[in-house]
Amino acid sequence: MDFHLAEIDVTSDPSAPLSCFWEGVTALGRAHSLETFGYEDFATTDNESRVRNLRDMREQRRVVMLALAGPEPDLAHGPYGHHVVPATGDASVQPDDVLGALAVDAPILDNEHMGYLDPTVHPTHRGHGIGTALVSEGERILSEWDRTTILVWSIVTPAISEQAQGTIVDPAGTVRLRTDDPRVRFPLDRGYAFSQAERHSVQPLPVPEDVLAAALTEAEAKAGGGYELVQFVGQPPEDLAEGLAPLFAAMSTDPPLGAVDWRPEVWDVERVLRAYEQMVRGHELYTTLARHIDSGEIAAFTQLKGPYDKPEVVFQENTLVLGKHRGNALGLWIKAANCALIWRERPSSRRVHTWNADENDYMLAINTRLGYHRQSIGAAWQKVLR
Repeated sequence: MDFHLAEIDVTSDPSAPLSCFWEGVTALGRAHSLETFGYEDFATTDNESRVRNLRDMREQRRVVMLALAGPEPDLAHGPYGHHVVPATGDASVQPDDVLGALAVDAPILDNEHMGYLDPTVHPTHRGHGIGTALVSEGERILSEWDRTTILVWSIVTPAISEQAQGTIVDPAGTVRLRTDDPRVRFPLDRGYAFSQAERHSVQPLPVPEDVLAAALTEAEAKAGGGYELVQFVGQPPEDLAEGLAPLFAAMSTDPPLGAVDWRPEVWDVERVLRAYEQMVRGHELYTTLARHIDSGEIAAFTQLKGPYDKPEVVFQENTLVLGKHRGNALGLWIKAANCALIWRERPSSRRVHTWNADENDYMLAINTRLGYHRQSIGAAWQKVLR
């Protein structure tokens, strides 16, 4: 199959309409979500918000590339040596031309050794070298950016096995994968190691009233009157944002990381506000905090995010309890309270998707109590370049 790679110019005129190829990117996401999960919850249709997020490079370097049908046109090349297609105002690339896509990201505030690749190939166009071309090009770009460690995620549920022979296991020893499965063989053949297993779970909404009431009553009693809940929709007031900075920083160190070489982050109020600004693009965002009454310290937080283009779908964002406040059932309290909040404020919501390290027994126990059930397993594949 004839194909070529193209770079998306996200600096093109923001006042112009979106280029035609974005419909093909949506179709690519829809086909991938349907094949992997049997539903379209992960297929973004809000391309306006997608492009606004791609333009925001205050915290990372980013390149987005397409695999397009046909030979490369004899046109000017971009900084990475490929045909350039503008994000807006272009009708030359049609939706059916889009065979695959790749996002290349690298943090610039911390973890400057790390880079991420997110390749997708349309199911009907696999087996023609598109995925290999995208990943190889992403690795080349990250190497040019002096990144030494690359992380790629994939869904590997069909590769799960109980057998020891012909399998590999994640560093925590919770998930074993068949090495002859193409989802596993592809990263292994390219030098990636199975570095963490994450459990993807789904929670039906609304949570049954008796389940929610029991969780809230028990958790509040265990908190012993030393904490109070604070809830808000959208971006936080600045005083709360300042108090959230230590919790965002702890998200880079406290959850289990397996063998992923993720290093501590530094957060301040400005970074918290930027994170919220990015999360609310195209979404409604619901946050519940537990605040220690005597000190005023924010002890725990959790966030739920609902896309405007999918009113039934909700995604769990961060959840964390600071170490010195653990043992008071704050995790259960804030998660149950946030379920009640989103159901009151967004009654169209029907299910929440969440991801947790498969060895994170404490959070998984809370999720199970609130009605989550395992949907799939994702694998983190890590490659050290040098």
